[in-house]
Amino acid sequence: MRVLGIDCGTDCTGYGIVEMNEHDRLSCLGFGGIKVRSSDPMPDRLAGIFGTLRALIQEHRPDRVAIEDVFYAVNAKSALKLGQVRGAAMLAASTCRIQVTEYAPLSIKSAVVGYGRAEKEQVQMMVARLLSLAEPPQPADAADALAVAICDLHTSATLQRHAAVPSR
Repeated sequence: MRVLGIDCGTDCTGYGIVEMNEHDRLSCLGFGGIKVRSSDPMPDRLAGIFGTLRALIQEHRPDRVAIEDVFYAVNAKSALKLGQVRGAAMLAASTCRIQVTEYAPLSIKSAVVGYGRAEKEQVQMMVARLLSLAEPPQPADAADALAVAICDLHTSATLQRHAAVPSR
């Protein structure tokens, strides 16, 4: 199973591609950040994010896309801009006919660290450890995106195990 995790942001949208093999081993296939200039008009920024994510989807052929759900915004204007970025990310996946799953930050932290209120640095260190990376991925948005992908893989593996157990 291969998942593209996305951490949406108005300045930098992180992405990470993680694969889980038949032995439940995780491997990182790539990660990075899609940086946009705040001086560019919003439609141009959204087009850049959309185009880059579509290219990543076409290159890596993930089975699913996982996105962090909105949990906090400084103000209404920031929330709207973040929502537009999330919409561009979802559209990139849906136009490639890929299922999109959304996860709350608490769920992501719980899946990766085991504690829903973990600090950002703890998440970054666990992502590096789980993916056998020499150091935490940079930019930080990429580490967050990898955490989203790991959360999705762990969640789907758990759901598959529960489905395999016959009910009594």
